[in-house]
Amino acid sequence: MRILQAHLAAAKAAAAALQRFYGDQLGFPVLADEGRLGFGVGGTRLEFSPTSEGAPFYHFAFRVPRNRFGAAREWLAGHADLLPAPGSKETTFQFPNWNAEACYMHDPGGNIVELIAHRGLPDESAHSGPFDATELLGVCEVGLVGHDPPAMARALESLEVMLWDGTLDVPGRLAFMGASDGTLILAPPGRGWMPTGRAAEPWAVEVQVAGVSNTEVTLPGTSHRVVTVAKTVTCTGAL
Repeated sequence: MRILQAHLAAAKAAAAALQRFYGDQLGFPVLADEGRLGFGVGGTRLEFSPTSEGAPFYHFAFRVPRNRFGAAREWLAGHADLLPAPGSKETTFQFPNWNAEACYMHDPGGNIVELIAHRGLPDESAHSGPFDATELLGVCEVGLVGHDPPAMARALESLEVMLWDGTLDVPGRLAFMGASDGTLILAPPGRGWMPTGRAAEPWAVEVQVAGVSNTEVTLPGTSHRVVTVAKTVTCTGAL
């Protein structure tokens, strides 16, 4: 389930710093869009809409080719402080159940941003040596925060976006909908995001992913509206 577009909010005061960080420092292609900051991340369009209301923050992840995690981690560490595990200096996280490894940073908007390589997926890079932003495959995780994850999941299941890991049966746990190459993470407000434990907040998100049908639903208990068209799913919330 590939994520084609992720549209997030950002504090207006952080907009210039986000532009410099993703465009100038990390070297993401800048995509013109009036009123929004847009960047090309592999097969995903990542957008931020500046807002003067509060300080939105999110969790999202960029997917790295399975053979390039070490180089990607070094590249990221050259531009941002990697976040350690609580009580540790370790900044590389192993996920045996996913056959994956990851690292995390804060971007200038306060977002908890992850680099993750799924060793079980076939995507590889032909590059060697220093990592470059053009090697990223796209955004592969986006957190969606709402008070009733089971109801949100049922709405997504009607679009054939199914639970692939986590649980909907235990309050306070995460539910991973979609697949390892594209996941919508359902989280209740207050649930801590790795690795900092910062409590999740229900800021609106728009996500477009590869889908299978032409349908529209609203995720219960949230402002998110989910629209699907052939080969595309769009999850929108008022920003």
